[in-house]
Amino acid sequence: MTNRSVHGISEGYTLSNWRDCIIVLMDLIGIKRRALMGDRRASKLMRAFHQLVRNEIDSGCRPVDQAYVWNDSVILLAYLDRRKGRYEKIMQAIDALKRKVDLLAPSYAIAVEGQTFPAYPNLDTSRVVTIKASSYAMANCFKIEAKVKKNKIRNKFWYVDTRIAKKVPGAKADEWITVHMLPGGNPRTVYMHSSYLWANLK
Repeated sequence: MTNRSVHGISEGYTLSNWRDCIIVLMDLIGIKRRALMGDRRASKLMRAFHQLVRNEIDSGCRPVDQAYVWNDSVILLAYLDRRKGRYEKIMQAIDALKRKVDLLAPSYAIAVEGQTFPAYPNLDTSRVVTIKASSYAMANCFKIEAKVKKNKIRNKFWYVDTRIAKKVPGAKADEWITVHMLPGGNPRTVYMHSSYLWANLK
């Protein structure tokens, strides 16, 4: 067991506190540009997006454990376990959610496998919310997003971490980029898809 102290808070944890997960960042395309142009539909689209995500997570999309929505983005957290086909069920559920989001506005999605950070117990207050998706995987979603924007890569539906692609048939693609991931900065392949991951998914 390891003990850590942060700002006087002591925590004991083992590796079992780090939970395997898939993190997906989904972002609407073009909303910021609309807002800069004074298009009032930008705020309406964001509110509709928030409601759609809430409805879908509350009523379905069972493989997703938590969703964090803000402005034109959402972070989705799905814990992994040893159940057969778990990777595929998670990605199918989120691919189906993306289709519904795209009816509001086009979006892209970035999926990364990793582990969530151990949570400090009893630290949440009415004014502080701990994001359970906090992880290097979450940070790597933003690293991928930054590289995509830097390289001016457009018109992609999905960016999928090679760790996920190894477990999900069809998640590999003919196009990819290499991103130096946290922690350690080791390079990993990220596959890029110009369509949905499943052609006939409902």
